[in-house]
Amino acid sequence: MTPLGRDTSQGSDERPKTRPKQALIRPDQQTGLDHLARRLHDDRSVKGERITANTVLRVAIDGLVEHEDRLHGDNEVQLLASWREFLSLAASLGSLETALIDAANDLDAARNTVGDPITVSTLIRVAVAGLARHQDALRGATEGELLTSWLQFLDSREATASC
Repeated sequence: MTPLGRDTSQGSDERPKTRPKQALIRPDQQTGLDHLARRLHDDRSVKGERITANTVLRVAIDGLVEHEDRLHGDNEVQLLASWREFLSLAASLGSLETALIDAANDLDAARNTVGDPITVSTLIRVAVAGLARHQDALRGATEGELLTSWLQFLDSREATASC
């Protein structure tokens, strides 16, 4: 699927054709949606296309469809919880973005163009693979405890390797 459901025959500035779809929403959802659309519309840096509640709904639907593999559950409450978990993870990675970009750039520069480029995605895959392989090294119930146990594990591996 192309971004925003646009096919290649449409210009990039043209709004895609839309069809009506009825959704039953709660009053608080309607109020929140209207407030969000109004704020986004008022905060635009380029005055052009209006941002409406329907605009915001289409953006939300595109995000849900694009990341459909992140949704799981047997009811609305569970589906919402899985979506919030994904958004929380994305926000956490976003806050680490600068550190990850700097590390990837440093490692990529040090490789002297040998092999594939080192990117943020590469570092994330390496980190996740390491955690999955050595998950027994993780101890604790909080993020701080897990981080401490992981760093202790890495320090002990480093100490063993230097002996």
